[in-house]
Amino acid sequence: MSGRLVRWLLSLGAPGGRTSPEAPLLTIIRHHRVYANGERALYHLGVSEDVLAGQLRALAAAGMTPVSVAEGLQRLDKGAAGHHVAFSFDDGYADNVTRALPILEKAGARATFYLTAGLMEERRAPWWDELAHALTCATRPSATIEWGGTRVTLDVAHGPGRTAALRALLPLLRVVPAEQHARLAALREALGVADRAPCEFADWTLARKLVTAGMEVGAHTLSHPFLTLLSPDSQRREMADSAALLRDKLGCGTPGIAYPNGDHDATTLSAARAAGFQYAVITRSGDVVASSGRYDLARRPLTEGACTGPFGFSARMTLAETRGVFDSLRKGRVEAGS
Repeated sequence: MSGRLVRWLLSLGAPGGRTSPEAPLLTIIRHHRVYANGERALYHLGVSEDVLAGQLRALAAAGMTPVSVAEGLQRLDKGAAGHHVAFSFDDGYADNVTRALPILEKAGARATFYLTAGLMEERRAPWWDELAHALTCATRPSATIEWGGTRVTLDVAHGPGRTAALRALLPLLRVVPAEQHARLAALREALGVADRAPCEFADWTLARKLVTAGMEVGAHTLSHPFLTLLSPDSQRREMADSAALLRDKLGCGTPGIAYPNGDHDATTLSAARAAGFQYAVITRSGDVVASSGRYDLARRPLTEGACTGPFGFSARMTLAETRGVFDSLRKGRVEAGS
């Protein structure tokens, strides 16, 4: 029996209506991309338009129309009773503006968008898009690479092989930026890929629409590195300079930051404070209460699979996921994220 079917069966017994607790509780939902219905990327990092719209309908019916992260934290500070939900979108993809924003506005919802300012400014694709591009556009059907003492044979002639290659290579790219760039260049050469991946992040003109629409904008560093692999000064620069660039380009404040890949340690938390952020979010699942530390706020993913049962989109599964009904089933599992 698949995990999805188990969760669907369990959701049938979970509360489906308004069950807000008396004590203030905040659930921050973590999203990334919003795809056109039917679109399937090799590295599928998001939900479809229909699923996002379904999530918002289900949450609104349960009295939990999403707000921004800053608004959710303000509700906690004020002691506002009930279960509050905030939506967040990481990275800064153009589809956050062209697809997510109209759906949010139609639902009367708000969200926070954490933008990777340096990559947006340089019009440069992030490392995971470079990886997917190399595997998808390979002109050679196979190759063998060795990174950091790990030898991997790639068979990228067909979809299943490309998926297997992606899973094998993702953890090998958790290295410092210079080594990451070198490994991706070697991969392109091994697979016969001459061009770089296109940048699918929003440009500044598009990103300004988020501000105009009254959405919260947060930082996601300049170049999306694994922060704990950097020096304390480099961590602080990645954070502070990203906020400065966003202020310059969009004319807005950036109260919060999302650590790329959720990667953080005590030095990262100190660097976020020193950079002037009021809060920071991570990728660990959980809820936020008034006493939660503000520089490692938990977020719960609400993926397409988490909301889809055997008969399609399920409002009950969406609400159960939001309420953390299945957290214990995933205890100890490493969560993917960007």
